[in-house]
Amino acid sequence: MPNIRASQRDADRLWGVFGAALGATFVVWMVSWLVTGISEQDERCAQGMIGPGGSFRLEESSFPPDVSCVYEDGTTLSSAGALVWIFWAAFVVLTVSGLGALALELTGIRGAKAAPRLSKLAITGAAALAAVYALAFFTTGSPKSDPLQTCSAFTTGIYERAQSVHRTPFPAQTTCVYADGTTYDLVPGWMGTLEWTLLAATSVCAAGAVRAGRHADAGATLRVTEPDQSR
Repeated sequence: MPNIRASQRDADRLWGVFGAALGATFVVWMVSWLVTGISEQDERCAQGMIGPGGSFRLEESSFPPDVSCVYEDGTTLSSAGALVWIFWAAFVVLTVSGLGALALELTGIRGAKAAPRLSKLAITGAAALAAVYALAFFTTGSPKSDPLQTCSAFTTGIYERAQSVHRTPFPAQTTCVYADGTTYDLVPGWMGTLEWTLLAATSVCAAGAVRAGRHADAGATLRVTEPDQSR
């Protein structure tokens, strides 16, 4: 019993670190998205405002948001700069602490404490899923917005009016469709993967909590109905 309690305390500490790292990752991602959006990195490189000049290729990333100009001599200029390294540092802490906390939770959910601990994990997963889902809609605007506003060149880098906007309920995705058939997904692909992962984890924990609760109730009933053999 002391070992189980110790593992639960360690899991709670790791969940605290996980929450802090999650907040830091989100903040850095948003700042990178804003910085990259207003930097016009491709235009600045093309006009020779930055960099050594000459031919270059663009490398774009959404995890974290970043646009880099890579020149023939190996020079690389990033729109997000040091934010990329900060993001990945926070993401590593997020991943390690989350996996560590989950492992401790799974080793400490024996006996009567199984149902409440699994219920806590299910609620946490549902809250995280709701947050990611809300973020996906926050970054794409209202469904009633005009395609020109939703698919602005500031976001897509495409200086044409979108013909239509296609929205997928789950995983949340908003796709700008242009007259020439070009499409642009406003929600990064990794967010869809994260939504499915959180949904699966939440479902497993919820099912485990229900099963553990039934076993606990069955055990309690058996103890109550078992005849007293001491007499």
